[in-house]
Amino acid sequence: MDAQPPRPALSRQDQLLAAAGPAILLACALVPDLRAVAAVATIVGWVLLRASRSPAAIAWAAVLPLAVILTWPWVLGADAPIGDPACRDPFSVIAIRRVLVAVVGLALVGALAVAHRSDAGELGLARPRRWEAAAATAGCAVLVVAGLFIGPLIARPFFGELDFPVPPAALVPAVLFGIANGMLEEVLYRGAMQAWLGRLAPPWLAIGFQGLIFGIVHAGPEVQALLPVHILLLGSVGVAGGLARWRFGSLWIPIGIHVGADIALYVGLACRAAA
Repeated sequence: MDAQPPRPALSRQDQLLAAAGPAILLACALVPDLRAVAAVATIVGWVLLRASRSPAAIAWAAVLPLAVILTWPWVLGADAPIGDPACRDPFSVIAIRRVLVAVVGLALVGALAVAHRSDAGELGLARPRRWEAAAATAGCAVLVVAGLFIGPLIARPFFGELDFPVPPAALVPAVLFGIANGMLEEVLYRGAMQAWLGRLAPPWLAIGFQGLIFGIVHAGPEVQALLPVHILLLGSVGVAGGLARWRFGSLWIPIGIHVGADIALYVGLACRAAA
């Protein structure tokens, strides 16, 4: 379980300033058209608060990397099915795009971690224990198999009929995609956001907020039905990952499970016939 340092006593003004950053992220999660503006506002807000040495700066740092990353479809283009055999290409556009996004997102977290004296342990990235590495590996394997063969049945009520081949060669770019996206999202949500908000807020609030944002962000236009249920399910997944990260003091088990799910996600997304 994470050992939280004593939270600083904030003035009313600092409390409002600290809440403003997460509020901007919530707004842009709910209204995608605001995401580019929100990213700029979050960067400017953090710079000003950091320059003034306000304790509220850490709350803006917690949401800044995700606010920036949410703009990537406008910069690189949104993912879309590319069909077989294009999905077998080790350097498929979907896989490489996600690697680029992960590099930017993780670099942002690293830079902010240096600025706020946050280490790998606080982010949940300390060296995994043996049992933890084994659990992460097993969880990854289970999610790959379940995602490829059971996932389409579970996803059908939300996304409609999912019909796609599972070519073994597609697992090469799928692993690249899964590692990049799984690592990135866990570090953004359960790593930086949860840990840094937890410096100012109780653990339950930090865990609940990152789970809420996770659920909303993953309810994109491809969801065809039962949108509130989809948000609730994905939000619950985010909260469960946050609880695991808080209980074990580490991100490695959530990362392993997330990578496995995203390996299957790549095949399901990329190998469907192009529109």
